[in-house]
Amino acid sequence: MMTTPTNSKPQLTSLRYRGYVQFAQVLMAFHGVDYDMCYVDKIDDQLRKELKFDQLPLFRETDGFKLNQSLAITKWVGDKYDFIGKSSKERALVVETVACVHTDIVMPAIRSVLTGQGRDRIINVVIPRYFGAFEKVLTENKYLACGDSLTIADLYCYVAYDYLGHLGFAPDHLQGKFPKIDCLKNHFESNKNVQEYLKKRPDDNEFFKNLPDWLKKDSCPTMSC
Repeated sequence: MMTTPTNSKPQLTSLRYRGYVQFAQVLMAFHGVDYDMCYVDKIDDQLRKELKFDQLPLFRETDGFKLNQSLAITKWVGDKYDFIGKSSKERALVVETVACVHTDIVMPAIRSVLTGQGRDRIINVVIPRYFGAFEKVLTENKYLACGDSLTIADLYCYVAYDYLGHLGFAPDHLQGKFPKIDCLKNHFESNKNVQEYLKKRPDDNEFFKNLPDWLKKDSCPTMSC
């Protein structure tokens, strides 16, 4: 059963896996946001009434404002904490990176785990192409948005990098190949709140191995979060 949201904290509701919601979780941990995390095993009728797109995650602000899409949630939180770039060019580069991570890296990786297909492409094309591009930018600039401060672009890069390792996509290919991204990973994981999140986060390998029957019926379960 879903817990009742409090009035004093935002609430994030998700299935018990990392998926796309982990970007918002790491973002809020990094900024020390105090919120209620509510994991559910299914979407019941009561919860479904609150979902604009019949999917999770669902984010509720203290004033009742709701968002039902992971990219919108991270944009909302990033905007509140001045984490989306200082200029229009930086913000455009943030959008470019976030879209790339979401669509070109994480989505095909999850799909590959679910279908058992496309693993070689993740290892031989996706990892070198996209993380190689991010590594090049970080070699030439301090941050991915080419400004003087971290943004959600850097966070998305780190989380995706860590996630592909978790899903078992050739950790040998990742180890030592992208030193600038490794530095980015170390920076985020040195944050005490992020460290606490890492201790408690779900294991997606177990989740996908025991995928609920109702999600198996979804023609594209990767889009549920």
